Amino acid sequence: MFLPDYTITNRILKNIAEIERCRGYIENTFVLPFSQNSLKKESKEKKVYNLLLLEDYDVTLTDIKKHFDSISPHLENEILNLIEIITNLDQLSNQKINWDKKFRNLNEKIANTEKVFRIKKIPNKLLPEEILAKISQLTDWINSEDAKNTHPLIVSGILLAELEISQPFEKFSSLTSNLISEMNLLANHFHIIENVPYQEHFNIQRFKFIDSIEQIKKTEDFTEWLDFYLESILNQIQILKEKYELLEKQSKQSSIPHIEKLSSRQQRIYRSEEHTSELQSPAMISYAV
Repeated sequence: MFLPDYTITNRILKNIAEIERCRGYIENTFVLPFSQNSLKKESKEKKVYNLLLLEDYDVTLTDIKKHFDSISPHLENEILNLIEIITNLDQLSNQKINWDKKFRNLNEKIANTEKVFRIKKIPNKLLPEEILAKISQLTDWINSEDAKNTHPLIVSGILLAELEISQPFEKFSSLTSNLISEMNLLANHFHIIENVPYQEHFNIQRFKFIDSIEQIKKTEDFTEWLDFYLESILNQIQILKEKYELLEKQSKQSSIPHIEKLSSRQQRIYRSEEHTSELQSPAMISYAV
């Protein structure tokens, strides 16, 4: 059975704690729906672009933005498939089917082919005849007590690394591996990942990304990779948190001058309505449930 070797260092613990702190702030901060939708759209554009960049796909961020703005430049079918999949990834992650079937379905939808698993030999990669056994090992581990008792960020990081090392898919292997990793987070209620385009950090630090994967091959230890993976998520979730902080600050500043012009009774009514609005925010509703 697959049992990954890694060490939970102080840095890894600190990064997980900081990611969770940012997640908590974002999920509990009320911003206007228009602003929230704008942030989600921006995150999705960056995620689509950077996933394609991992595959060295010839497309620009401007092209992706134009599509989301309904200006509609001509995009390849694979990109349109990817956008649809990212939009519905949470739903796909909760399908009541085995993980190996999820692997296959996801790549099938992206590549628009039934020939999912790689049949060509690639130097220093898993042999084609070994791929199904590797997929079986990974899916068994995802369902094991070891994985269930491990933080989902660690599990998803290891899952992504193993798929990157194996390159099991005929087309869009890196892209598919990233989305499978995200599906595991979504299945564990880590929904904020949909708005965190951490693949941007992978591309900015491409050498470090490749090197940390190569270290696993040499040492069979995931510690260095997990450190980089968590650093990438933290980098992007902190950027998102800063945007939420700015929106919250602007919202408060815009309301202060008006409050000062109200009578004491009117101010009490305003504060009561403001409190009710916060309680009705999506984040507060989800926590109440």
